This record gives sequence, C-alpha cells and structure tokens, in this order.
Amino acid sequence: MPRLTQYSPFSAEPLADVFQAFLRPIRHGAEDQAPRMDIDVTEEGDKYVLKAEVPGIDKKDISVEIDGNTVMISANKEQSSEVKAAGNTIRQERFWGRIQRTVSLASSIDESAARAVCENGVLVLTLPKAAGNRNKTLRIE
Repeated sequence: MPRLTQYSPFSAEPLADVFQAFLRPIRHGAEDQAPRMDIDVTEEGDKYVLKAEVPGIDKKDISVEIDGNTVMISANKEQSSEVKAAGNTIRQERFWGRIQRTVSLASSIDESAARAVCENGVLVLTLPKAAGNRNKTLRIE
C-alpha cells in the first residue's frame, strides 16, 4: 500500500514531489514486493521501546547494533509464494536480501542494560537511557 505524504509548499525541494509522482507508477510494483521493516519508537520515561515488524525472519538472522544513540537493526529475509493451478506452477515468487533500519534517538543508550525479544514476527527492543545524559541547563556568567 502506498504511503501518503503531505505536500508542503515550503519544501526545500518543491519540484521533488512532481518527480516522485512521475516515477510512482514505475516504482509502485517494486515497492509492494520489496522486503521492508516497519518500526514504532516510543519513549517511556527513562527508556525507549522500539518495535520492528520482522515477519518470517528467524531470530538468528536478525542483528541489532547500538552505538551511542544510534540503533541499527538488520536482517536477512527470504520470502516465497506460489500460486498453483491443476498441478502446474502458474507463478512462483521469491524475495530475498538484506533489510535494515537505523534510528537515531535523542539520548545515548545504556548498551549493557538493553534487551531484545523477538516473538510472532515482532522484534521488541527495550533501550534504557544512559545515566548522566540528562539535559543540563547552563547558567551564563
């Protein structure tokens, strides 16, 4: 399903939307078939919770790397589907490749206390904020 975006007349590149609309029919088929990873990030007090959809991917094929305030999730994905009619293969599709998402958060992550759980095609990362990274207001002398 195509994603909707709001047009802004104050965009830094006003003609970018025109070119994107022109190429959309060409790219439309590829976007629907390409593997993707949708994510949700919420902030809950002293931690972030990141949920990533990784359906059909075994947890041994998922990698999570934390570097300061940056979290990178990568996975190898293979997906196949078949449509058969009367024993003859009519169509057979396979999608494979590496998918990854990188998220930069406002605070650094305490890597030693971070947790990852993958169940039912959803990867849930619990990312506690590192101590000492609280916002500090400086008094001007």
